[in-house]
Amino acid sequence: MAIDFLFAGALKIFSSADQIRELFTDKLGTPVALIYTVGIFEALAGLVLIVGYRSRKAAVASITVMVAILIGATATNLAAGLVGDAMVPFAILIVVAILLYLKRDALKSKRIRSDSNIPASK
Repeated sequence: MAIDFLFAGALKIFSSADQIRELFTDKLGTPVALIYTVGIFEALAGLVLIVGYRSRKAAVASITVMVAILIGATATNLAAGLVGDAMVPFAILIVVAILLYLKRDALKSKRIRSDSNIPASK
């Protein structure tokens, strides 16, 4: 998931304005600057999840950004009448929700204290 977001963001960041207009602006009516901004957030979310995979705070922040982007992508496609295109971000959103549900205990648990090998009590 993180690699997908990293590459999707990089694709948007390094695309020309004409490519952005053809892929997004013409179909969805979104400004080019918004697509570049979304690309930056996608790439950062993917990168933070990869680099900070041991940090609960980094994981929660990254996943929160991913969920917001996926909800926005789904809503934008639906608003533009592109139901078929809305299915991809919606499906990824469902996968992220399932992963969050399965990993909820790990995201809630306290980190192991660095000065001992004993986990902090709940």
